[in-house]
Amino acid sequence: MTRSKPVLVTASFEKGRGSGHLVRCGLLVRDLRRLGRDALLYLPGLGEGRTEAEAREVLAQVIENLDEVPLVCDGDAPRRDWDFVIFDRFATPAREFNRFFGATPVIGIDEGGPERPRFDFLLDLLPSLPSRPPPNTLRPDLLCLPAKRKDAGGAAAPLKILVSFGGEDAAGLGPVTARACAVTGLAELTLVSGALNRETAGGAAFTSLPFIKNLRDRLAEYDLLITHFGVCAFEALYAGVPVLLVSPDRLHEALARAARLFSAGRGVKSAARLGRLLFSGGRLNTAFLGELTERCAEAARRYKLDGPPPETLAAYINRLEPKALPSCPLCGQQGRAAARFRDRTYRRCPRCNTLYMSRAGPPDIRYTEAYFFENYKKQYGKTYLEDFPNLTAQARRRLTVIKGLLENGPRGGLLDIGCAYGAFLSCARGEGFHDCAGIDASAGAVMYVRDKLNINAARGLFPDDGLPQTSRKFDVVTLWYVIEHFENVKTVLEKIYSLLNSGGLLAFSTPNGSGISGRLSRKRILEKSPADHWTVWDARRVKKVLRRFGFAVKKVVITGHHPERFPFCSRLTGGRGIVYRTVLALSKLLRLGDTFEVYAKKIPQRKR
Repeated sequence: MTRSKPVLVTASFEKGRGSGHLVRCGLLVRDLRRLGRDALLYLPGLGEGRTEAEAREVLAQVIENLDEVPLVCDGDAPRRDWDFVIFDRFATPAREFNRFFGATPVIGIDEGGPERPRFDFLLDLLPSLPSRPPPNTLRPDLLCLPAKRKDAGGAAAPLKILVSFGGEDAAGLGPVTARACAVTGLAELTLVSGALNRETAGGAAFTSLPFIKNLRDRLAEYDLLITHFGVCAFEALYAGVPVLLVSPDRLHEALARAARLFSAGRGVKSAARLGRLLFSGGRLNTAFLGELTERCAEAARRYKLDGPPPETLAAYINRLEPKALPSCPLCGQQGRAAARFRDRTYRRCPRCNTLYMSRAGPPDIRYTEAYFFENYKKQYGKTYLEDFPNLTAQARRRLTVIKGLLENGPRGGLLDIGCAYGAFLSCARGEGFHDCAGIDASAGAVMYVRDKLNINAARGLFPDDGLPQTSRKFDVVTLWYVIEHFENVKTVLEKIYSLLNSGGLLAFSTPNGSGISGRLSRKRILEKSPADHWTVWDARRVKKVLRRFGFAVKKVVITGHHPERFPFCSRLTGGRGIVYRTVLALSKLLRLGDTFEVYAKKIPQRKR
């Protein structure tokens, strides 16, 4: 896998945001470059209370050789072509987001700002609020996790407590917590100041230390970590160390509760009361500590932090080959995310209601013989060739419509794009279309059409590869459950227009986003959508869509009626019962089938 473009990693380093985003992005850039991937670290927010010297000082505390991390700190984004851009900005400003959106795929890490719904892909390393749009994937196991883990054991005095509130501790929770919990004989407490915290806290009963490099690898030495919701808390979960949270603000408190971690409350007053939780009557509160330990162990299991991490963040990012469609491929309007899944994002076009997909990597689908045999049989109960009689009957019905719309009957040429093993072509020839041709990506299918059916066919991916050898244009171009497979559907429609004679006919079938399944649960239908379906069309809007490409829709046939998919009808089977027939009639009347067919004529003068 070779890539010629670099990755831009954009980090947050404003005052009040701590140092975690910067450290994480610096390590990511370093590790990507060690994997052979060109990457650059960009800090756009240094005009808001931070300096480049501070940024380099923080990075130097975790990265020995800063030459491994090329850093740009000016206010303007570096002007280059990027493979993709990563934002780890806490809340990405719209002006920064818009510099890149549409020109290159944009990936948000733990994004919490108003632009979150617009990102091509969202990777949450920490769980977010349930009120926010969900990410494509939640992966706490991609955090830079501790090398050491604590052996299981109960709490005993003196309790070894570590207090750390990140690189900045802007709310001043660390010193208050230390003084509240440093009880002689019951606790041995260590307070670690952040990399950006210039204040020191003294106390005879506890130890105060400056920033510790790779603190995560020291966590297993302690019995309890007191911190706020953030990376350190999840590092401790992985290390097997119980975590007690105190929140600096409402957001951190809400995040802690959403993640089902125990928080003692918000602000310095809550920090000052921590001693009452941990100690009672001159003893350790072992009941509380036992409950806290079990709660943290359950959280570790929930977030898959109870076993070795499968890969690093850099390895995960390095595997990505994102292909983003920020605007509708049919009408060019920008839509917001309608659903997100691990490897793909769907947006809904506000103009034509088309659902279109962006992917984190190419779909793992190959149009080999297995596609038409093993895979086809899993879906339909028989192979493509075994299903030939049904496919032929379906083709006859479609050809009846096509012949009825052709002014001169079946005289000119017919091209079937994605012809498979030729069921439609064979039937078309029998219905009077003597000049038939097909194109398909499967070598086995094309060979069968040529050798067994004696019909002209070529192997290729329309519209990029060569068509079957013919000097004529076509009267009919068909695509049966094929048009949704094209990422470049706009180019496909334009090419088909150029291939058709004046008054020629375009006919295709495709899933219907406004069918009963799509109306009941858009997310469920998209989750089940094949990995290579780039678009889901809306039958109600297809006339306006095709007119933009020079086609006048003459007929729309709603198909794929399934009464058992209606609410409270899941037990309906067969077609004999009165209830089944009634729901079926209702589905047809309301045009709620999950697929549809379109028959459209070429307009001589294209209207845009």
